[in-house]
Amino acid sequence: MKVSLLGPGDYREMPWKNGGGSTTELIIEPPGATLGGGFLWRISLASVAASGPFSSFPGIDRTLLLLEGAGLELDHGQFGRAVLRGPFQPAAFSGDWPTCGRLLDGPCRDFNVMSARGRVRHEVAVLRPGRKPLPLPLAPTVLAYCARGAAALEPSGLRLGPGGLLRSDGGPPSRPSESGLRVTGRGEDCVLVVIAVHPVEPAWQRAAQHP
Repeated sequence: MKVSLLGPGDYREMPWKNGGGSTTELIIEPPGATLGGGFLWRISLASVAASGPFSSFPGIDRTLLLLEGAGLELDHGQFGRAVLRGPFQPAAFSGDWPTCGRLLDGPCRDFNVMSARGRVRHEVAVLRPGRKPLPLPLAPTVLAYCARGAAALEPSGLRLGPGGLLRSDGGPPSRPSESGLRVTGRGEDCVLVVIAVHPVEPAWQRAAQHP
């Protein structure tokens, strides 16, 4: 199992794909990939200062949640709407959908996960670890962003500070449903956004295994 920690010095600022604002890219896979295509998955932060359209990402599955702010409505047109009334409420949607964000009560700061449909899939969960260790999920790649407070990683003893990102790749699980990694909050206000990334088996391969 390989575990690494990233911090603000490793992130990079760039404009939105549609030029309507700026974003902080925490990590992209593979490294060096661009928004123009070719990435498997990407995690970013963005400040939303005004209502307006989201960038189009055909073939990409997205999950968005607020880190700060009083609310954001995602209007997907014919595909419906989702209202995020406060932080840490994940909303999943397709990058193919025309989406407009409407601020409910002032600026927001969001956390965005994207993955290439048909190649990988992602799951997003919000953990609030206290003094009792909580397990991280089982997946080939697991990422944990420290949105509030600080956390310690067991059994390595690594510390994840505010705004830090943990990445874990590979390694045998200690239990069928767990990665073997556990996190313990340093204080009562610790909040982690955890992303599990799984490969998607090609249809032809699934058919060959299950005739």
